[in-house]
Amino acid sequence: MEAKIFSYKVNGVKLDTVNDDFKISKSFDRKAIIAQLKDEIMDENFKIDEQSLDYKIVDGQLYIEGLMVENQEQKSIGFINSK
Repeated sequence: MEAKIFSYKVNGVKLDTVNDDFKISKSFDRKAIIAQLKDEIMDENFKIDEQSLDYKIVDGQLYIEGLMVENQEQKSIGFINSK
């Protein structure tokens, strides 16, 4: 199975300084951001592996990193039932 790695900059989600020891971001909808990320993918042959997602903060900016895995053809299994 083929895979790709990605890094996605989440615009608008940055850490703001509260005091010298504490920074916090505004609230955001994690599921909406993941849906937006899925819309950004241009490769029809790959999908996001949601279990691989990792949230990183670089210079106060939120990034989501993870894997995109190749879509696999669904294999059907037929059952024969006899009496």
